[in-house]
Amino acid sequence: MKLHYPARPHSFIRTAPLALLALAVLLYATYFSYLTILRYQAFESRALDMGNLHQAIWNTAHGNWFRMTNQEAGLTSRLSMHVEPILLPIAGLYRIFPGVETLLILQATVVALGAVPLFALARRLRLGDWTALAFAAAYLLNPTVQAANWLEFHPVTLAPTFLMAAFYFLAARTPKSTWWFAFFAVLSAGCKEEIGLLVAMMGLYAALIQHRRRLGLITIVLGAGWSLLAVLGIQAAFAGGNIHWGRYAYLGETTGAKVVSLLTRPALVAAQLQAANVGGYFFELLLPVGFLSLLAPEILLLALPSLAINLLAQFSPMHQVTTLIYAAPILPFVMLSAVKGAARLTRWIARWEAQRRQPGDAGGKTAATASAIPSAVIVLWVLGFALAGQRLYGYLPGSGNAVALTVTDHNRRSQAVFDQLPPGASVSAQDRLNPHVAGRPTVYIYPRVDDADYVLLDVIGSAWPQHPNDLKKSVDELRGQGFGIVAADDGYLLLGKNTGSQTIAPQFYTAWQGSSDESVTTTSGTPSGAVFGGVLRLDDYQVRSERNGDMVVDLHWTALEPIAEDLRFYLGYFASKGQALHDNIYYQPVSILWYPTSMWPRGQRTLVQTLPWNLDEDQVTLGIGVFAGEEGWTGGTRLPVTDAGGLPVLEDGTLVRLGGFERTVEGQWQPQAAVPPAYATQPAQQIDARFGDAIFLLESSAPPSSRAGATLPLHLRWKRTAAAPPNLSRFVHVLDAAGNKVAQVDGQVTDAFGPLPAASWPDTMPVDDLMMIDLPVTLAPGEYTVIAGMYDWQTGERLPAAGTAARPDGAAQLGTIRIME
Repeated sequence: MKLHYPARPHSFIRTAPLALLALAVLLYATYFSYLTILRYQAFESRALDMGNLHQAIWNTAHGNWFRMTNQEAGLTSRLSMHVEPILLPIAGLYRIFPGVETLLILQATVVALGAVPLFALARRLRLGDWTALAFAAAYLLNPTVQAANWLEFHPVTLAPTFLMAAFYFLAARTPKSTWWFAFFAVLSAGCKEEIGLLVAMMGLYAALIQHRRRLGLITIVLGAGWSLLAVLGIQAAFAGGNIHWGRYAYLGETTGAKVVSLLTRPALVAAQLQAANVGGYFFELLLPVGFLSLLAPEILLLALPSLAINLLAQFSPMHQVTTLIYAAPILPFVMLSAVKGAARLTRWIARWEAQRRQPGDAGGKTAATASAIPSAVIVLWVLGFALAGQRLYGYLPGSGNAVALTVTDHNRRSQAVFDQLPPGASVSAQDRLNPHVAGRPTVYIYPRVDDADYVLLDVIGSAWPQHPNDLKKSVDELRGQGFGIVAADDGYLLLGKNTGSQTIAPQFYTAWQGSSDESVTTTSGTPSGAVFGGVLRLDDYQVRSERNGDMVVDLHWTALEPIAEDLRFYLGYFASKGQALHDNIYYQPVSILWYPTSMWPRGQRTLVQTLPWNLDEDQVTLGIGVFAGEEGWTGGTRLPVTDAGGLPVLEDGTLVRLGGFERTVEGQWQPQAAVPPAYATQPAQQIDARFGDAIFLLESSAPPSSRAGATLPLHLRWKRTAAAPPNLSRFVHVLDAAGNKVAQVDGQVTDAFGPLPAASWPDTMPVDDLMMIDLPVTLAPGEYTVIAGMYDWQTGERLPAAGTAARPDGAAQLGTIRIME
């Protein structure tokens, strides 16, 4: 049966998809060039792999092919890690336009151009220009390719475009297209050692599906042969063995043993696939194309080598689809099979329509309209799932993996220090500084120094792989070994061997210095005003979230007087019931290592920033204290809180309790509500009650009714007007009509952030008391009285009650609650 397709109109309707395709490619290339350059300028790029690729390409451009030195000692060639001949032509471009920006723009442009062969294949399969445009858009929206593009620069990220172009020309089946297929197959194989296996799979497709046995056989032999040579020959020669084989050690020690295990131990393989979450892996791969790839399994299975490499590895990053680069070689076959699957589905629908059409049906407009319906449905299907995938896992603004980056003044000030490095000098630079100075023959990742003439550091940034204390110690050791300070600015240090000064310039300390106006109380966070020992005032604090959810606390202090000794800061992280989750005793802020309090001028605001910390709890309350001595918070000399600034003071007047914070569903930290909704929505009534001479009960709020077996939320508000007796606890009782206690809550006053002993309450300021009272399931319907009071928990003696709400038994009557049927 011959199928009829509507002719393509020679009008705007035909040219518009091409124009929109060009616009989409341009927008993608521009945006991801901007985004990745911004990441680089914000010092989010790392030595591995941006640093070693930058260095390997720079060295190749200057005649020292593939040389790199910022791996472990002994690995001095990029070929020891990956075999990527595509770096040779890239190095030629680098010779003209040197710099990381060239790599990032090139990568974004090549990735964007991958939409073109996909569009062309869809047109070739007669899906129509608008459907072809939908698939091109789905590719550009695909989180897998965006993840690879976002993650600095890697030659393998170029492979999807070359592989899709190769497949398109393979599908064209003309003598001229065969040469183009060979050209793009060679480019693809040059992107990484494993890609030759994918080219070989296309040769298998040519032999078995297209029945082009000669072309298929040549492609299989050359593609597979190249990968085997690269892995077993080139990598082994430069690294003394393949450095990645350890990821498959569970299969056996030798290559042969690994192959035997794959063929004879299915249970072992199945266990690894389960550990790799193979179901979730394919879900993330196929969701953005609406699972259409399953309709063309013969194309999807061409990705089998890369699928096996990823899923069989005992290396969890290789099991990630939308955050790293490892799934990039698989994506072309997901997209190509989706296009083929859509074409196959369209033909099935067309045949079904033709079969159900009556023999006498003239067709015409009705047939044309009917044949347009599946195209419209496919367009909506593809775009709908592409947008869903983008929303969940993508990198565009508002999507699941989108990040907000800012190039700070600290980032920009680095250039003045970088400019002091002589061209070609050997350098040891920290992880995030490494990519910025890797255009030279020799660069190491600090703390590896070896024969480096210069050491480049940012002491306020990540000290990985060192602890900040170890970083400070290692710098002191270098200075003792003849390294001098060549440049210092805003926390950056450039040390030179047998050159420079032993004095750190004043501008080095601007990383922590703020204004010198004592009247300033807050600039960026929650006001505090707490004063310790009469010499240090905490002006404000701010809680920030790292991208991985780690908490960072910025504390702005002002020295009220010159401080002779080097004080330390205690920051405690507490759960809602008051138990300690973590403290920074062994993770002191970087500032006190480099800019101790003995250097702080009177009246100057100083930033003290905690190291990032990952907390298992979703709610945390912060407490801050100041101490002196090497014995730490528990054994050192604590500074007393001389002015709490209206905040609670714990631990015998030495620890100020700051606010509470909670983790959002996005993993960010935000201030916790002082009165949660469960309490804030209840009706409140004023209470006139005093306990002893200093404790006042001002307010009570609770639901007017409840049911037996329910939990009753109760909110009380207390105030202390003078020093409170020690050992106080509050009680709340629910009484029946006969005065019998049927439910109760005893213990410390507790607000949303934790327990608050009466002695810790801010002077004359109200304190919230939040509790849940469990009502017995046997409670009979009717009216019940709720009372509250204070007692000494050691003796059990109640404080006497006074006021209009006072009762003779030393309690205050809060009101009544009705228990419903």
